[in-house]
Amino acid sequence: MTRSPTGPARLDLNLIRVFVSIYETGSVTAAASRMFVTQPTISYGLAKLREAFHDPLFVRTADRMIPTAIGEAAYRKFSVAMATIASAIESPQEFVPASSNRRFRLAMSDIGELIFLPPIYARVAASAPQVEIEIVQATIDDAAKWLASGKVDLVIGNMQLIGEGIRRKGLFREHYECVLRQGHPSADPQLTLARFIAARHVMVTSPFSGHALVENALRQLSVSRHIVMQILHFTILPQLLASSDLMATVPSRVGKQFAQLAPLQTVPLPIDIEPFEVGMYWHEFQDDNPAHMWMRGLVDDALSPL
Repeated sequence: MTRSPTGPARLDLNLIRVFVSIYETGSVTAAASRMFVTQPTISYGLAKLREAFHDPLFVRTADRMIPTAIGEAAYRKFSVAMATIASAIESPQEFVPASSNRRFRLAMSDIGELIFLPPIYARVAASAPQVEIEIVQATIDDAAKWLASGKVDLVIGNMQLIGEGIRRKGLFREHYECVLRQGHPSADPQLTLARFIAARHVMVTSPFSGHALVENALRQLSVSRHIVMQILHFTILPQLLASSDLMATVPSRVGKQFAQLAPLQTVPLPIDIEPFEVGMYWHEFQDDNPAHMWMRGLVDDALSPL
């Protein structure tokens, strides 16, 4: 009697969906809810997957199911495959912005929401009033995975993403400035290095804040600044700076935006920090997707003039 072959080559699409759902939810129960099936169905599928791979694929912890090394490698392939299939099924040959109700998921930081979202949405509202925009925040570690799986359509920011199949388009160059309240004594008549070092600084600890660049530049000068407060997000800065003698180092466009929201001013930094480029990132499986091509063009048109 001929024995049926086993191994990953024997996996069907439903088993791959089970695997991706467990990976992304971290739970058999949550995966069942996502796929609208029973928990035993997911457990049976996981057993078949483990048999095919000769590996546990996931290890249960107190909080969630963690992928093994083989599980991690399989997800990178499966997520791209599932996203490609979904794109082929869901994307029409022609995308009509005026009548589309498609939802686009864009990943950016809170500072990105402040600067990028208004010009992007203005163009969306004008040409595609039924299109929906969902903004999510992604870590550098998650961003490439989310693009590959189709969880997000675009990542926008200064993230320097790398990974198999990741595309990039530069949007604009940016540099850092110091933002502080109007009438701040450190800026009268100008912010010198000595005043910058002596001042009281607030630092945003987000990985996208650029604080590491500031510290590296100061380290090269064998000096350091006095950081008296560390915060998680940029959005509180206008009120905080306007009501104190604190100062912050931020991208120039952010500082100018803050100066429109509160009685603040921006001044040049007394140290040299290399400018950086803000870009948008997507996965190659989206290259020829008409809806995605439209959104990439819209983002480019909206942000390149900034």
